[in-house]
Amino acid sequence: MITYTRVMAAVFDLFGNEFATQLFIMSTLFVPVFGKRKLFWLRYLLGWAAIAGSQWLMKFGYLPIPDVFNYVLVLVLLFGVVMLSFDFKFWHGIFYVVCSHGVQFIFSNVAYMIIYAVMYGLGKYELFMYYYVEMPIVFASGATATYFLFVKNLKKYDEIVFNSKVLLYCTVGFVAVAIFLTHYARMSSWFLLDNTIYTLAISSLFGVATIVTEVLNIRQQKLERENAMLQELLRKDKRRYEQAKITNEKIMIKYHDISKRKHGGIVDYEELAEMEGDSEILKSSYFTGNPALDVVLSEKALLCERLGIQLICTANGEAMSFMKPHHIYSLVGNALENSIESVRHESDPADRTITLSVTRREDTCVFTVYNYTSRKVEFTDGLPVTDKPNAEEHGFGTRSMRNVVGKYDGQIGFFQRGDIFTVSVALPIPDKADKDGAPSGEAAVEG
Repeated sequence: MITYTRVMAAVFDLFGNEFATQLFIMSTLFVPVFGKRKLFWLRYLLGWAAIAGSQWLMKFGYLPIPDVFNYVLVLVLLFGVVMLSFDFKFWHGIFYVVCSHGVQFIFSNVAYMIIYAVMYGLGKYELFMYYYVEMPIVFASGATATYFLFVKNLKKYDEIVFNSKVLLYCTVGFVAVAIFLTHYARMSSWFLLDNTIYTLAISSLFGVATIVTEVLNIRQQKLERENAMLQELLRKDKRRYEQAKITNEKIMIKYHDISKRKHGGIVDYEELAEMEGDSEILKSSYFTGNPALDVVLSEKALLCERLGIQLICTANGEAMSFMKPHHIYSLVGNALENSIESVRHESDPADRTITLSVTRREDTCVFTVYNYTSRKVEFTDGLPVTDKPNAEEHGFGTRSMRNVVGKYDGQIGFFQRGDIFTVSVALPIPDKADKDGAPSGEAAVEG
């Protein structure tokens, strides 16, 4: 056992001391997450060689630094290594150092807690040699858990962003507790093992809280960015709706005026020639009883016609009369755009068909779109996953739809049954819409 203990102690002194070696193991776990500079491994390993060199110099007395400040020195050097090796901004470097030290700190404390608990329970201090039996097991388990529960989740983020103030507070608090408070508490309570165990337990919980806060910080920033993008998409949809509405109105007014003058025996051949260019738009026009729905259906029907896609539509436009026009444009438009994008790549013309329906069922507006798809659709969080490259930059159409539906306390579902993909939306119709006399009938319209 003594020989084994010496061997394991030597292994964990590879970087000069146990702390630096453990930190190297944990920091290397995070390497796959972040973008790297050229000659990454050369930079990274040379940087760690410098850290190891400083620790060996300290061990042999050539770098007289108190232990507590040596922890700070190693973290500062690690920050320099990651900034040199990774394509990092300042706060990414801070995040990397805190996470690496955080998981090292937690599992180091757990390993000490286990051996101290055994020593305290049996009352034998000589059992400390078994620390080098359980500590490698704790670290191997901790490294595995860290990778699969933490690192793999970080890899899912296309870009990691932070609230820098939260990150700063976490860093300062963690360094103060992990390095200074824990160090002095452990030194002062060495011969009171129960106090040492309590100190390690509390500081470990603080380490866990720091890591959790960091993760929540990233998620919160991601949600805020997504929400801002969704709001911007909604604003763009509103502008697109206004422009499409104006265009449609101009064409309809021009068509009405020409028709009226033709009936009066006045023919302007120049204007008739202009109208021929707009005839395709007129043929794709819808009249559902809801101007906003008419605009978006007419616009998408024209696109379908040009792409050789058949759009079958049955719509009671007044069932959506309680919705804001740009919300209708965004919801229906995004649903149709996704369907068009799906069926346009189908080789068989018979499969390039989209069916849309808007109906009223008692006090609920039901909106459904379905189309054929030859691919297997993957879902995450109830939403279809885009098959386009850079998924983080796409897929906002479905999230925008869910955002709009949420504004009306409705429900939206995306389903695939065999080779049919369906979007189903149920929106409760407010009492005011009932009082305004929205009819419960249904009108079939064609473009």
